[in-house]
Amino acid sequence: MEWEEVKKSLWHAFDVLDTTSHLKKIRTAQVPKTKLRVLTNNLGHLLSVEQAETIWDKVPKDNIDFDQFIDVLNKNLLVGLDKHSGAKLVGLISEIDNLCWMLCENVYRQRILDDTLENGENHVAVNGEKNVDGDYTNIIGSKQPPRIFCSGDCFKLWKIFNFLVERAEDKSLLFPLLTDIEEAERIASEICQTVGLPLPKVNPNQRRGSTDILLQSFLIDFSDFVKVIVKKITKDNDTRVISHGISEVYNQIMYDIVRKGYMVKFGNKVTAWKERWFVLNSSELKYYTNAEEKDLKGSIALCQACFTQSFPDKPGGRHHRFKLHTPGKHYELSAPDLKSKNEWMADIKIVVSHIGTGPSKDSLQLAALKERKKEREERRRRTAEEELNRCAEREKLLERERQLEEERRQRQLAQEEILERERLLALERQKRAEEEERRRRETNELLDEKKKEIDAERQRCADTEARLQAEREALMQQSKEELEAEREQRALVEARLREEEAQLEEERRRLKELEEAKAALEAMVEMERALKKDEEIVRNLQARILEEEYAKREELERLQAEQNKKLMEEQLTRQELEAAHRLKEEALRLAKEQLEALTREREMADQQLRDAAEKLKQAEIDRQKIQERMKLKAMTSSSRMAGPIRTPDPNPFVTHRGLGAFTEADFQRRQQSQEEENSNMSSAEQNLSNSTQAITLQTEL
Repeated sequence: MEWEEVKKSLWHAFDVLDTTSHLKKIRTAQVPKTKLRVLTNNLGHLLSVEQAETIWDKVPKDNIDFDQFIDVLNKNLLVGLDKHSGAKLVGLISEIDNLCWMLCENVYRQRILDDTLENGENHVAVNGEKNVDGDYTNIIGSKQPPRIFCSGDCFKLWKIFNFLVERAEDKSLLFPLLTDIEEAERIASEICQTVGLPLPKVNPNQRRGSTDILLQSFLIDFSDFVKVIVKKITKDNDTRVISHGISEVYNQIMYDIVRKGYMVKFGNKVTAWKERWFVLNSSELKYYTNAEEKDLKGSIALCQACFTQSFPDKPGGRHHRFKLHTPGKHYELSAPDLKSKNEWMADIKIVVSHIGTGPSKDSLQLAALKERKKEREERRRRTAEEELNRCAEREKLLERERQLEEERRQRQLAQEEILERERLLALERQKRAEEEERRRRETNELLDEKKKEIDAERQRCADTEARLQAEREALMQQSKEELEAEREQRALVEARLREEEAQLEEERRRLKELEEAKAALEAMVEMERALKKDEEIVRNLQARILEEEYAKREELERLQAEQNKKLMEEQLTRQELEAAHRLKEEALRLAKEQLEALTREREMADQQLRDAAEKLKQAEIDRQKIQERMKLKAMTSSSRMAGPIRTPDPNPFVTHRGLGAFTEADFQRRQQSQEEENSNMSSAEQNLSNSTQAITLQTEL
């Protein structure tokens, strides 16, 4: 039993991790291994196991389902639970419950709040919130979002839901954890009944058509469980009162408490009547001084030998008295009213009859849950059978109406066919009568013409009267024969009419045969229904094959997505290569441009070299000319007459013969010409040096 409670809590945590791992908040029954490490680490801290998250390193799969999750925990982590017992085991289970609830609380609250706000519901349970002092405050319009009950109340409802979850026929848990909607309505009714609130109204005909909970069946999850309780509690109720009712129902279910209430007990030592607060559970009847259940005054152990005895009321004495007989002692009690007295006696009788000798005996609450489930299934089975019977009756009525309609249609078609045949016979008779009338008129006309001819012949030829008389007799004989022929033809028509009547009788017989064939067709319809059932089976098989095809299609779509992803990667790689290729082409273009520039520079350098060579050649020619001129000058100066060396005269324009014949301008012109010759020589040498450097640079290039 303890292991099942741990498994329920772990499933809630696993389910929350499953739904929060996806953007669409859908349940896939698988959780990534990385998300389970944190939960496993916290469980390891509770069970004193260091580095518990490393147990997932041995699991090769990335996504884990719940069965694999529980199997891994059983083999590596939860084996330590078997070593504990008693209060320590209960404490460990409580810590595991608190850990799982801490993980699930915000997610469940958000689900309930979102659905409640979408439906426009404004119950007091949604608007109430406990503050630091423990009081409830209304936070409508505040900046904080409204919450569903308080944390403690939600945890108690969560534990109640875990207790009420559905089980398989072999008493094993069914996943996902679901409970019946009637259990949620019963919990809401017990909360209201415990604190004296008006009971919520339940309309069985509208339960499955509810708009706030979309139920494909009667089973709901924890979020819908809380929403049903919120909806059933009216909005004018005090939140503190509702919280007290939740606590009372939680204690009744989780601690197997059957009934609580005040009664008056007659003391054995102190012979006086004293009011006590009684608590009846599955094994004993405890009594306290008040409803706070802090001061325990005593307990009465119950066994199979215990029984109750009712006493009639006496004037002047205690009313509604009964006595509880135990093997060692008798207790006299007095209830507040007759209803309470009968309820206490009935509940004590139930507890006594339920007490067993074996330790595996189910608790009272669990036995009541099984009994309620059995009654629900029986009631729903009867309802389903009645509905099926009504559907079958409707099908039979519809089939009978279709048959009657078909018979009416067949009968109408037969009548129309008979009327059509009668109309055709009437038309035939009318046509024959008209033909006879036409022939009669033609015969009369012919007779009249013959008479006129005879009269004319009689007037014209009197001598041929005898011959005409003979002819007249012959004609009369012929007319008689024609009349006889007409009578015979009329007899033939009447015979044909009799044959038509015989055919009509034959048609009536065929109509009867058609009715018999209709009965045979009905038998064939029954066979067709059987074939339709077979076809339904084939259709179900086809639906299953279609589901498999859908699964294969999803796998193909996944492979296609992977191929598209690889194609995108290849396109990106191709784009990168194209970009690199473009960069290389750009670099090649720049290199070509640089090469062309260098070619142009080389051509310019060649031109400059040619120009420099021309200039050098011209400079060489000028130099030769200057050298020749210098030689000529030197020759000219050497041919002068020898004379004494004279010192420069400060006044060069005055000779020993007096003032010179040359003027200052003549001396300046000569000096100027010498300077020009010197500058030409310098420029020629400079040009020669530049040309030499240009030739050297061109050679290096």
